[in-house]
Amino acid sequence: MLEPEEPFRLRVYGKSELARLYFPNSRPATAMRNFQRWINHCPSIVQGLSELNHDKHRKYYLKPEVEVIIRGLGEP
Repeated sequence: MLEPEEPFRLRVYGKSELARLYFPNSRPATAMRNFQRWINHCPSIVQGLSELNHDKHRKYYLKPEVEVIIRGLGEP
């Protein structure tokens, strides 16, 4: 029997962790690449992250950044 999935929680996520939520059947590097591609093709996310002064070299997304991503892509 399958365990019920936890509902998505708005919190700080590692970039790889969030990418794997959107691409659960992909390898981590592939998930990251695809997730970044999705973000780059969504102007509202790019603008929102820019307005929050997101550091692209940081290895995690802060809660407000996750909120911007969720608004653009929907919950994983």
